[in-house]
Amino acid sequence: MKRSFFYLAVLTLLALLVLVVFVGRDGSSENSAVEDLLIPEISAQINDVDRVEIISAGNNVVATLVKSGNSWQLEQMGGYRADWQKLKTLLAALAQAKIVETKTDKPEYYARLGVEDIAAEDAGSVLVNLSVGDHITGVLIGHEAEGRPGQYVRLQSGAASALVDRYFEVPTGALEWADSTIVDINASEVAEVEIIHPDGQRVLVTRISADQTDFDFVGLPQGREARSSWAVNSLGSVFSMLKMESVRLEDSVDWNDAVKMRLLMFTGVEVMADVVEADGEYLLRLRASHPAAKVVNDQREEDETSKEQQDIEKRAAGDVAKIVEDINQRVTGWAYGISKQKYATMVSKPEDLLKPLEQS
Repeated sequence: MKRSFFYLAVLTLLALLVLVVFVGRDGSSENSAVEDLLIPEISAQINDVDRVEIISAGNNVVATLVKSGNSWQLEQMGGYRADWQKLKTLLAALAQAKIVETKTDKPEYYARLGVEDIAAEDAGSVLVNLSVGDHITGVLIGHEAEGRPGQYVRLQSGAASALVDRYFEVPTGALEWADSTIVDINASEVAEVEIIHPDGQRVLVTRISADQTDFDFVGLPQGREARSSWAVNSLGSVFSMLKMESVRLEDSVDWNDAVKMRLLMFTGVEVMADVVEADGEYLLRLRASHPAAKVVNDQREEDETSKEQQDIEKRAAGDVAKIVEDINQRVTGWAYGISKQKYATMVSKPEDLLKPLEQS
């Protein structure tokens, strides 16, 4: 009798456990544990995504990124190249995100998690629309969880929100989705910088080798001194990690009164810049070349150097040509808005680099 009672108690307990499990899966609890992918259909087609739209509060379309061949372009900036690393990170996070817990499906509680409808002017969410052909998947990105890892999200097509196992970086400024680096030429690579003003004023600073710490101010007026070595050397670093503040088509700018700047690298690469102030912006356009390349090739035809030396020179010439090509691919056809500080350096006049004359 006692043994029968024991078996009955065990069976009752098992039945209760099964009931709890099924209620947990089927109910509307906010804390159901899940390990499913957030958007499995996108996870399987992540490489086929061809359009990404970022929308902030008030249905404000911040950025529309469109795949073109092997690159991505930003519609809001005339088709300028997008920041692929930032976009790739976001796409990977969305493809790999797993649901840690299902959360509320009640609209009145969405704002607590930051996953409310994006139409609201004060919405705390950011909508990411992922397109594969004509199929669009919308993901509302909400607040980061407090006291635990993860971030709240909600698929726009569904009511239930969720906590996922990772974070998403989704900037809400168009410029933040653009590849903002114009060019990056370290000062150690620079041999010469020349600035030519429309009125004929010129500045020229040079170094004879990369081992020379400071640039020489060529044509220093007799009896005058350079303001500082820093002021002179700053010309050599003007293209180091040069960032844009805006971008437009080159043809939209009048370059007739532009200040011209020429930067020569020890490799022989020459970068020419036009710099102008227009429409309240400081604008720059660039082009690169290797003027010594033809001279070197002509000399090589006459030289009787060894095959090994010719191969070395050929590889070096190829490396230089690649630098020129990479720069021009990035900058051709574009006018960049730059900072006032960078602009001021690029349009330096001789007097800007000299110590003031002593007042008598």
